[in-house]
Amino acid sequence: MNERVKNIILGTLVYGGIAIVVSMILNGGEPVWTLVIGMAIAGFLTYAFIYPALDKRKRKQI
Repeated sequence: MNERVKNIILGTLVYGGIAIVVSMILNGGEPVWTLVIGMAIAGFLTYAFIYPALDKRKRKQI
């Protein structure tokens, strides 16, 4: 796997994991699964589309 795919998978899992922990703390033990799924999707979109576009834009400016 190339580095971009590894970053996408890792970002998705980390965002989802953080959402589980935070929702368990705030909700009192039971995670809010809609929040977890939404944050996992946000992690995927961030590492798949947003960060590569920002990196490409940064490389153009230099």
